[in-house]
Amino acid sequence: MGSTAAPERVGEEAWAEFCVRVDAALSEYLRGGCARVRYRNWCVTLDTNIVPAGAAAAVVTRVRAPFVGRGFRFKLQRRDLLDALARRLRIHTSETGQSDFDREFVVRSDDEAAVRRLFDDPAIRRLIASQPSINLEARGGDGPFGASLPAGVDELVLRAPGFVTDRERLRRLFALFALLLDRLCATGDAGAEGPGVTL
Repeated sequence: MGSTAAPERVGEEAWAEFCVRVDAALSEYLRGGCARVRYRNWCVTLDTNIVPAGAAAAVVTRVRAPFVGRGFRFKLQRRDLLDALARRLRIHTSETGQSDFDREFVVRSDDEAAVRRLFDDPAIRRLIASQPSINLEARGGDGPFGASLPAGVDELVLRAPGFVTDRERLRRLFALFALLLDRLCATGDAGAEGPGVTL
């Protein structure tokens, strides 16, 4: 697993400046369970959600942002026992090309080249590795029971179990989102323009 050190910069902002701007949103989230932060042309939403968990339900903390997509979809999570079973059943997974990272995380996507481009950034890998539990996904909508998105707009969503209240961890989630959005644009897998929709 890589270093958990914070990045020196997030986009054009120093880490300290980024944290000051995000902290106001974190206070709002801790009071009311939802907050939004503007980053360039995107609106990043932090909230909690109830998801089915067997016969019960579980709370997850979500960070989400709509973006202009170019068709690249992926799912990332830490490796677990179910992943070992999937490998035995030869269910396709993508490799990032970063051996230490690939030992800890599994990525599913139809576009292996885009996966390698996205996770070639060491700051992104460090921030993902700093999270004890993470589920990260680029998808075309919020599922069959969620909000639909306009054509050409995808959603980047991260889920962490429980109601996350640790400010440093939440800052890292926002920083991860900012870096992922920047990287998707830099690799040509997303458009830098605003998506015209807020979650």
